[in-house]
Amino acid sequence: MRELELDIPAVRRTGITWKALLERETFLQLPAAHDALTARLIERAGFPAYQVGGFALVGARYGRPDVDLEHFGEKNRAVQDVIDGCALPVLVDADDGYGDVKNMTRTIRGYEAIGAKAIFFEDQAAPKRCGHMADKKVVPVEHMVAKVRAAVAARQDDDTFLIARTDAIQPEGLDSALRRGEA
Repeated sequence: MRELELDIPAVRRTGITWKALLERETFLQLPAAHDALTARLIERAGFPAYQVGGFALVGARYGRPDVDLEHFGEKNRAVQDVIDGCALPVLVDADDGYGDVKNMTRTIRGYEAIGAKAIFFEDQAAPKRCGHMADKKVVPVEHMVAKVRAAVAARQDDDTFLIARTDAIQPEGLDSALRRGEA
């Protein structure tokens, strides 16, 4: 009888940093995985990395729209299941950090601990909505700057890639979004 070989992605992580990945790839297309099987299919298809987005994750796992009903506690476990199924570097959607600066610290450290190589978050006010939905509101720019600083300070690994984005175009216009980006 042949012995069953188990392919355990956590043991065979690529170890590549996000910075090295961006330097190596001319164009980085990141398909979204909402579960571990999808992540494995992305890996088998030859992509060098993938993302776990909130909209797909919440829809697939809970059957609801991404309108701030699930937070770090629920999403952390779901994201861990996806990451455990795939060895590729992953970009994880951290929504608005699930609260203020102390929550942002917990979120960054928590996602790093389960293997996220890159994390992105936005400046929406609670209750947040998926980025492509209407009627979003954003926090004051000073609050977002404080969250960005908290995220950077919270990193346990300097190679963790952080992306802060603004959802200000719809509620405040392009000029406001550009000013927020500069801040």
